[in-house]
Amino acid sequence: MVIADVAAGTGFMTLQLARHVGQKGIVFASELQPRMLNALLNGPDLPPNVVPVHPAIVSISAHQNDQFVCPGSGSSYLPVTLPASWINGSANCLDQDAQQPDLDIFPMNNDTYILRENKCINYEAPFIYLLFGNNIALLIDSGATVSLVSLPIQQRVEQIILNWCIIHKKQRQDIKLVVAHTHNHLDHVAGDTQFQNQPYTTVVGTSVNEVSQFFQLDNWPNNIGTYTLDDQRHLAIIPIPGHENSSIAIYDCATGILITGDTLLPGRLYIQDFSDNVESISRLVNFIESSRLNVTSILGAHIEMTQENKVDYPLGSTYQPNERQLNMSLEQLYQLNNELQQQWKDGFNQRHKAYYDTFIVDPNSSQLPPLPFDGRMSVHGFVLLPLDTPNSVWISHKPMFTTPHDFQLSFHAIITNSTVDPVPLPTNITRLNSQWTIQPDKWSLNNLINGNLTSFRTKLYKGNFEQGGTYLCDVTINIIRPLLTVVQLNASEIQPYQPLRYSSYFLSNLIVDKRTQIHLYLLHQIRVQPDFDAITHVTIDPANCTTDISSSQLNNLLEQNGNEWAFPGIDNDIGDRLTRASGLVSAQLLGDIYSTICEMKVVEEIQCTIGPDFYEDCSV
Repeated sequence: MVIADVAAGTGFMTLQLARHVGQKGIVFASELQPRMLNALLNGPDLPPNVVPVHPAIVSISAHQNDQFVCPGSGSSYLPVTLPASWINGSANCLDQDAQQPDLDIFPMNNDTYILRENKCINYEAPFIYLLFGNNIALLIDSGATVSLVSLPIQQRVEQIILNWCIIHKKQRQDIKLVVAHTHNHLDHVAGDTQFQNQPYTTVVGTSVNEVSQFFQLDNWPNNIGTYTLDDQRHLAIIPIPGHENSSIAIYDCATGILITGDTLLPGRLYIQDFSDNVESISRLVNFIESSRLNVTSILGAHIEMTQENKVDYPLGSTYQPNERQLNMSLEQLYQLNNELQQQWKDGFNQRHKAYYDTFIVDPNSSQLPPLPFDGRMSVHGFVLLPLDTPNSVWISHKPMFTTPHDFQLSFHAIITNSTVDPVPLPTNITRLNSQWTIQPDKWSLNNLINGNLTSFRTKLYKGNFEQGGTYLCDVTINIIRPLLTVVQLNASEIQPYQPLRYSSYFLSNLIVDKRTQIHLYLLHQIRVQPDFDAITHVTIDPANCTTDISSSQLNNLLEQNGNEWAFPGIDNDIGDRLTRASGLVSAQLLGDIYSTICEMKVVEEIQCTIGPDFYEDCSV
C-alpha cells in the first residue's frame, strides 16, 4: 500500500511510505508506474491501493533520482562507533592549554575518522570526515582555520594517512588523498591552502560547476553521483543546495553514515534559498527510501544545541559543556522535511523560524516575509555618536525586551538640515566624555528595519534625553544601508553569552607617535534578560595583535563593522563590563579564520543601562 497526501497547487507530491519492509503490499515511490504518478499529481481519482492521509512524513519532488546501488554483501568494513562526548572548548580560551589539542580525532572504525576543530581556535568547531578505501582517502571539509601555525590540519591528516598505511602495509604513494567539501563556506574550506600543491593530493573546487565536474553530476541538482573508494566502499553524492549553492550530502554504503554538512545538524539550520532547500530535503528523503538505504547515523558539521530540548548555545560560543550528541536520525530528517513542506504549502508570508528538540529551522532574513508595515509604532530613542567625517554618525537603538522596542540595531547615517550650523558634535573624537541621544517623532521601527523608512526628523540632545539631557537642535537623519546590526531580543532565551561579548564598529584610524591606533565603538551583545546595554570606546594597536594574516590585511580586518569579540576570562556580567578602569584587555575575534587575538585599551564607557527595560543607568 502507498499512503499519499497530494497538496494541490504546491508543485510537490508527498508520500508517506510504510517503514516496515515486511508489511504486505508496500510500494516504494520508485516503483510507481507513470499512470499512478499522474493520477497522484492530477487526481481527483486515486489508484485503489493509494490511501490519502495528512500530514505526510516523506516528500518527493517532481524530479526522479538516478539509480544508486550499494555493493553486495561481504563488506570487510567494520561498524562505526561514536564517542559519548567531544572536547568542547574552554571557559577561558586564552588559558595556556585551552587550544590543545587543536583537533579532537576519533576513529569510528579502522577506516573512518572524525576530526573536530578546537572551539578555542575557532568557535565554529567544524567536524571533518576522513574515509579510506584501498587506494583513495576522501577528506570531507578542511576546517575553519587558514594557517598551519594555528591549526596544521594538513599535517594532522597526513599523520593519520601514514599510520593507516603502516597498518595496511602500504606506501604513502599508494594512497591518493582527495579533499572535497560539504559546501562552500569559509569554516569548511579555510584549510584548503594547506593541501594545495601537496603530493598525492587533489583539492576539489567549491563552485557548483567544479563539484559537478569532479563527481560527474551532469544534471545538478537532480541526479545522484557515485564516487568509488574501492569495490566495497561506494559513496552516493547527493546535491542538496539550499544552505549554500554547492551543498552536497554523502552517503557511505560501507558504514551507513549520511554526512549532511550544515544542512542537517544538531543546531541552527540556516537556509540561504528556501525553495532550493525544500526540494533538496525532499529529494534526499526520496533517494533514501527509493534506494532502500540503511542509514545508521546522520552526521552534520557542527553541534550548537544544548542537552535541553529546543535550547541552543549562542552563536559564537567557545565553550559548550552540555552540548547535544552529534549523530541524528532519519526521524529528525523527516521532521525537517515535514516542516519545510508545511511552510512551503502555507506560503511565503507564513515562513518562520521553527524550534525542534534537536534543531532550529532558521531561514535567512531574505527568505522570510518582511515585518508588518507600520508595526512597532512608538517613540524610539537612539544613542548617536560622531564618526571622523563631518556630519557622519553611528547610531544605536535603545532597546527593551518587549515590543515595540525589542530590537538591538545600529546603523550609519548622515545628518542634514540642522537648525544649528555647524551641527554641535565634537570634531576631536579621541575621547568623547559624553553621549548624544535623539528623540524622533512617533514612527514604525519595522519600517526602518524593512527599508521603508529612509530618513526621519528628530531632536538632538547632549546626554540622555530621558534623564535630563540638554537639547541642542533639530536634525534630519539620513539612514545608510545596509543596517549594521539587527538582532531581535527574545525574552525566553536562557543560555547566556559566555564570556563577555561585544560587537565593534569602526570610528577612525590615527597615527600617534608613529604607531597606528584604530578607534572602535563596542556595542555589548544583549541575550538573556535582564542583561545590560553598553557602548564603549576602545583603541587597538595592530602591533599588539597575534594573527595569521599580514599587517596590511589586519588593519582592514579590524576596521570591518560588526566584528564580534569575546573577552576570555571575563564573565558576561554587568560588574565585569568594559569601563575605563578595565585598562588593557585581551579580546578574541570570533569566527575568524586567521585566529586573531588583540589587546584593546578601553578609552571610556559612553553609556550603560540595565535591562530588561534599559532605563536605569548601570552606575546607579
